[in-house]
Formats: sequence, C-alpha cells, structure tokens
Amino acid sequence: MKGRFIILMALTMLCLTSTALAQSMEIQPFVGYRWGGSFDIDDPEAPGFDIAGGESYGLTIGWIASPSAQIDVLWSHQGTDLEVDGSITGHGDSLSGFDIDNFMIEGSWVGGKPEDKLRGFASFGIGATQFGAPDGFKGSRTQFALGIGGGVKTYFSKTVGLRFQARWTPTFFNSNESVFCSSDSGCFATTSGDYISQFEVTAGVIFRL
Repeated sequence: MKGRFIILMALTMLCLTSTALAQSMEIQPFVGYRWGGSFDIDDPEAPGFDIAGGESYGLTIGWIASPSAQIDVLWSHQGTDLEVDGSITGHGDSLSGFDIDNFMIEGSWVGGKPEDKLRGFASFGIGATQFGAPDGFKGSRTQFALGIGGGVKTYFSKTVGLRFQARWTPTFFNSNESVFCSSDSGCFATTSGDYISQFEVTAGVIFRL
C-alpha cells in the first residue's frame, strides 16, 4: 500500500509539473517532532492505545504558482511506540515498531512579496495517513487525512533558505474498523467513528530551483 501512495505522489508531481514548468520549484528535506493521537479499542483489558511522541522526518516538493500561492506534495514519517492503556497478553503495556506516514497535497497562501527575506504562510492539505502494524502484528491501515498549518520561510539567497512549519493532522476512522491483528491476541478494532489528532513541528533547508 505504501508503494501505491509513492506512485500516486510521483504521478501527481508529473501532472503539476506540466503546469508549473515556467515557475520556480522548492525542495525541502526536513526533520521535526510529532506528538498526540490515541485509539479507543474494543478490548476490556486494553481499551485504548496512545501514540508516543517522537522524531519525524520527510520531504516537501513545491511549485510556486503565483507570488502569493504555492502547491506542495509532502511525505512525513514517524517511527514510534504505542502505549497500551492496560496490557496485552504476550506484549505488555507498550508496542514497539509503530510507523506512521503522512502523504499530503497542500496549498499555501504566502504573505509578503517575493523579494522579502522573511515570509509567513498558511497551508491546507488533503491526503492519507498510513499506520503500519507494530512489531508482532499484521494489518496496516491507510486512512483519509487532512493537514492544517502554517509557518515562516526565510531566504539567505535566491536559491537557499529555511522553512519552519507547524501542522495539525486529523486522520479519520470509522467505527468497528480493524486496526491490526496478531495470532495470539486477535484483532483490535476502533469503538467509535472518530479521528486521530497529531501535531508536528518541522524545520528544514529550502533549495529553490
């Protein structure tokens, strides 16, 4: 499933390139920190999981559509643990190896003028979040997600700068959807239709082409 999203993002970039060849492109590898998020689970011994905060990293590729608008394709990865509210037989109160990947297409409004050294922006994106099963389990999930955030960009020259961003990512689940399964513990399912909230702050170098 992850490979399909990578292919989708690549095709999206090719389509956008056809309308943005005359515009500038920005590539930004970034690192950050992500926290928040919990599942309500249909197991009396483990009624919920909390996602531990941890480091994140990723890549943003953007096209400057106009002096005040930018379109970005974003991938962000977090490797973390699930803290169990209770315990799971054979696994204890923490599940390691839990990977979360966000895939987003974002539109941004950018303030100021192109020649300004410091420019603020606000962004909104749609895409998907993939939750990989933790160690000892199977059954990763890919769910619809939104991205809402903003930040600032500062430029040292016409081709190099820094970008700082904060983002809220709600990922939506339906009730009774299996999250992941194991041979000894069975499958865990969400107990209500809801969303998982995660917050992320990132910083990275901008390379403008």
